[in-house]
Amino acid sequence: MSRSEQLLRAGGPALERATAMRFASDVHDGTIGDREYARYLEFEAGFVDTAARLHGLAAWRAPHWRAVTRNAVALHGLVTEQTEYFATARAAWPVRAETSEAARRAAAALSDYALTAAEEGGYAAVTTVMFAAETLYLSWCTRALQDGTPPAGPVADWVELHTREPFTSGVAALGAAVDELPSDIADDRLTAWFTGMLDAEITFHDAVYL
Repeated sequence: MSRSEQLLRAGGPALERATAMRFASDVHDGTIGDREYARYLEFEAGFVDTAARLHGLAAWRAPHWRAVTRNAVALHGLVTEQTEYFATARAAWPVRAETSEAARRAAAALSDYALTAAEEGGYAAVTTVMFAAETLYLSWCTRALQDGTPPAGPVADWVELHTREPFTSGVAALGAAVDELPSDIADDRLTAWFTGMLDAEITFHDAVYL
């Protein structure tokens, strides 16, 4: 079993909790509210900025050229396709985002966790937390596309984006990067970063309801 497969097994309960979060269920069932999704667009656009910075750091700290290019490809997707999605979706959305201070603090937990992990563990931490985040999105969006009824338009577009290329290849690349991490980084440390990121994802997504 590869190291990424071992990590997915160890983090399985946390991943199941995250895929069952209210936001994922509401998108799956087509019951996500306009105001809640407006908040999501606001918060998630902010995290795309964080994710881009994380991949930039990982490219700088990468152990070899292939790892540099993997992170460069991920960074490119964030600053092009995903950034364009948010610009278009926020302009077209029928209501503006109204966010409370409590909601903004809760949403900030995701970037705070990821950046703190990056400061602690550098390339290995960035690789692990982004593997957690992207695996979560691949998992719940695949379920929503296969047997759910996401609302047509920007919501369905966002779900579909996370079930096709280049996103799927990006998740596989993160798994390959986890497999290459040096053995002196303990499995327990990887699991802690992985599950901690998933817990922060739940807090982040729950913020749209505050």
